[in-house]
Amino acid sequence: MNQREKIEYVQNYLQERIDEEFPYPFQVTCEDGQFMFRLRNGKKECCARLKQTEEVITCISEGSEERKKEEVARLFEILRAAIRAQESTALSDCSDYDKVKNELVLRPLNYYFAKAELEDVPHIRIGDIALVLYAVMAHAGGDYFTAKMHRSQMEKWNRPEKEVLEAAMVNTSFLYPPRLYSVEDLLSWDGKQHEDGRFMAEGEQVRIKKGMRGYILTNTLEINGAIAMFYPGVARRIAECFGEDFYIAFTSIHEAQVHSMGMISPDVVRSSLRDTNKHCNREEEVLTNKVYCYSLEKKSFGLIADGKFREVYQDA
Repeated sequence: MNQREKIEYVQNYLQERIDEEFPYPFQVTCEDGQFMFRLRNGKKECCARLKQTEEVITCISEGSEERKKEEVARLFEILRAAIRAQESTALSDCSDYDKVKNELVLRPLNYYFAKAELEDVPHIRIGDIALVLYAVMAHAGGDYFTAKMHRSQMEKWNRPEKEVLEAAMVNTSFLYPPRLYSVEDLLSWDGKQHEDGRFMAEGEQVRIKKGMRGYILTNTLEINGAIAMFYPGVARRIAECFGEDFYIAFTSIHEAQVHSMGMISPDVVRSSLRDTNKHCNREEEVLTNKVYCYSLEKKSFGLIADGKFREVYQDA
């Protein structure tokens, strides 16, 4: 290969490694003797540079797999440092709440798993679950990348924390609308497009039928989709379509299973949930081992303990 071909090879190789292994969607380009790595979030740009030295080019275009891995690992450290700098400054100069509010979302985390990091982070606690305030940094296809918001970043907003969290909940519901799928539909999925999953508009309640094994609630991204259970009006809509209260098994941070109360015992739901969390989820993906319930009469969420309903959150 001549020098131009080597540089092109290195550019493509680094792009492939980033796409396959790195959690942020940097785009690799060549400019003025440097490899440029750019991450755009709409109004700011996170950028890192790597000089096109002969050592780098030779290592990646001609070196052993071990040498390539070492060089890529070094590059990833550079990109992580760029991201940390971006996250710490991206919103620090946004003292105007109206300029940043459309980037604010809530993400579901296990309260006890994240407790140490939540001391200065606004959140809504619902039993074991914390709905945590983040700002969206970037979108990439069917994924998004976020940074936790801290109270120190909100000091100049002059907005009550409760108001900010409520607005972030509404914003999340608009950005990533809820979707509901029957378990039967997902189990019989043959690789083709499964049902649409919309259910909130008038006329769409026929998608929820009595006697079904259960439903999976998530969002359009199917990422951090358990938050959809707490979107305004969602739980009430499901209960109205069921015609009764329902149990909720948060089978990960990404989704929740819902079961009409008359169709199943909470003990069966709890046993299945614990098995799922033990065998199918990484620790950071576990939301709770407890069975929740939604009461249509009380319009609230509760935990089922000793067969009794203990309210933990009033529905919006």
